[in-house]
Amino acid sequence: MSAVFSLSSADTARLAAAELPPRVRELLGALIGLCRHALTAPLILTVEALEQTLLHDADHARNPQQQADLLAQRGQLHAFAGHFSDRMLDALADALARLREPIAPVVAAAPPPPLIGMLGLSLVAEHEVDRDLLLTEMVRRETLRSANALNLLGQRLGVVAGAPAFEADTLPLAPQALCAMVRKLAEQDALSAEVQMALYRSFERQVLERLGDVLDRANALLAQHGILPGLVYTPYLARSSSTRRIITQSVGSGRSGRPSPRVPTPMTGWGGSAPPGSWSTLMQDAFADAAAPGASAGMTVAASSVLHEMLQQARQTPQPAADPAALPSAAVDAVLARLQGQASAASAMTDLQAAVVAQLRSEHGAQATLGSHDRDNLDLLRLLLQQVQQQQRPDPVPAALLARLQVPLARAAMADPGFFVRDEHPARELLNHVAEAGASWLGDDDVDPQLLQRLAQSVQGLLGQDARTPEAFAAANDEIQQHQRAAAHRAELAERRHVEAARGKERLELARRQATAQIDQCCDTQEPPRFVQTLLRQAWADALTLTRLRHGDDSPQWQERLQQTKRIAAITAEAASESSATDAALAAEVESALLQVGYHAEEAAAVARRLSTPGGEDESTSRTELSARLKARARLGEHTGAQALASDAAPRSEAEEASYQQLCALPFGSWFDIDDGDGEGALRRQRLSWYSLLTGHVLLVNARGQKIGETSLDALARQMAAGRAQLVTEDKGRLVDRAWQASLSALRTLAGRRPQEPNA
Repeated sequence: MSAVFSLSSADTARLAAAELPPRVRELLGALIGLCRHALTAPLILTVEALEQTLLHDADHARNPQQQADLLAQRGQLHAFAGHFSDRMLDALADALARLREPIAPVVAAAPPPPLIGMLGLSLVAEHEVDRDLLLTEMVRRETLRSANALNLLGQRLGVVAGAPAFEADTLPLAPQALCAMVRKLAEQDALSAEVQMALYRSFERQVLERLGDVLDRANALLAQHGILPGLVYTPYLARSSSTRRIITQSVGSGRSGRPSPRVPTPMTGWGGSAPPGSWSTLMQDAFADAAAPGASAGMTVAASSVLHEMLQQARQTPQPAADPAALPSAAVDAVLARLQGQASAASAMTDLQAAVVAQLRSEHGAQATLGSHDRDNLDLLRLLLQQVQQQQRPDPVPAALLARLQVPLARAAMADPGFFVRDEHPARELLNHVAEAGASWLGDDDVDPQLLQRLAQSVQGLLGQDARTPEAFAAANDEIQQHQRAAAHRAELAERRHVEAARGKERLELARRQATAQIDQCCDTQEPPRFVQTLLRQAWADALTLTRLRHGDDSPQWQERLQQTKRIAAITAEAASESSATDAALAAEVESALLQVGYHAEEAAAVARRLSTPGGEDESTSRTELSARLKARARLGEHTGAQALASDAAPRSEAEEASYQQLCALPFGSWFDIDDGDGEGALRRQRLSWYSLLTGHVLLVNARGQKIGETSLDALARQMAAGRAQLVTEDKGRLVDRAWQASLSALRTLAGRRPQEPNA
């Protein structure tokens, strides 16, 4: 099932206003949805990594002035970071919606105006030169890395636009266009030169380095919709005769070798929407050294002959060229057709094979048997279903559906020679849908009862049709995919709510960290009494956190709170005396701030008196009573789950650090199989919906978008290094593909044994 991306109302309105043909509107809508799905996480990580870099630099600043400058620069990012990803994606969607409009080439770094004699000479700021050089180098590097994908996408978008092929500098998804969008946003928000440079570097690491995968997915999406399918770009390179000879020898001597494998792509789709695996390639890889001259991935007959030969070797019993008792395939299919119409189904393929042979012998004599081709197909199907059943949870409904599918699958495998070698087959697609509905990695809350009902209806409808035709399976798949698209949309909406809540918690925790840092700085400088420090870190920290959260660190309200904090530290650091008086104005300000965060009037007044009096003394309330009241209060932000990061202090091993770095580069929505902790090693599939590089928090949801729990990047990295968490990649995302790969491995192992001698 191809991934489906939902469009927002703004994107729908944007495409409707462009007055595009329906077919073009559909294609551009799919591209916009793909871009939002693939680029949202990298764009969010861009500003998060930038903030983390500035915080790190501030912590390691050489002097207080440099630290203050870095914190001020980070303050510029507050408003910018909140809407950066949305503004970038909106700009990209606008560019795609205007694809049919004539546009000029986009430049990331505009060249300076031409000089006119001596009057044109002017000084250019050094940071502007550095910025232009940095952007130009970024564009150059990524254009070289993605040259092939850009050329293919330019050809396909030219077809969509009804125009000649697009050049790389006019593609909305090209590095040049994306860098121009980032620069425009940074200049609109008047970011300082240093912050802009750091932003561009972070953008290259988080977005441009992943752009090649986005371009490949865009090309695949357009190809699936019939836009130049099978298009290949092969540039012509003039070579000398010696170079051609070296290349020819390399190709000739590398016939048995294989190109270096591509790094697997993490699976991010909903509902098992990983792309189908190439069964012909799996067969070729598994039996590359088998004695089957002429077999290749594109030759169905040759590939099938390899499977049949391996089965003969695995059985260790040579088959005669022609068995007179073997019945034709039509007779076998007639028996299967009658079994398909029966209400009961065999519990295993071995029972089905035995029932078929028994029925044939009752009708055609005791010597009747299956032909070698029919027996091979049934044995291959048995191997496949055995592997599928090993990955099923003890759920009676999917198990019953798999049992009822056995006869239709057997008829389809016997009727189609390419059933086990074609890259896609509707019957295998239906098998995968049923198998994944009962997969062992699903928890009780992950199962969709409506999907099970739809699967049961589709299987029941299939039993009344001629299962030899792929059209019967295709119709059943269409009904299931319609339901899965709707379920994926619901899961995405549910996940989005949890992500927004998690991001809100992150902002709250970051605000609390900054408030704590400011209080610690004042306490280290002024050294107020210990009880005053306790009040500052408990009560007053809540007031600072709320102000930072509401207004940001570049607001006058936040600056006012910082000044109040300094006044509190300075006043309370003074020694108490008989002439000491409470600063009434400061006390009123503190009391008002505490009331805003939910303190009772009596408590707020008591804390305010102590924080505005020299020595922090107050005769009207005792320290013990005030401490007890504060401990009984729920503090602002203590529900953010900071305790989940307690293990982060322990140093990571080399393997754990490698897993941590891999996690920090993963796209949002990556799937993991994680040990559920029951002691039996059972894995449960969980979706890495969101994570933060600033706080290390991780949000996990299930296949229905429901929140499973929260952890940290550090804890998840340790689980990966220990083998208790495994990243699910697209090449291993589909259950039926993994089952077939395991079947081929088992078949090869059996076929590798030499047949015994007759007298042995």
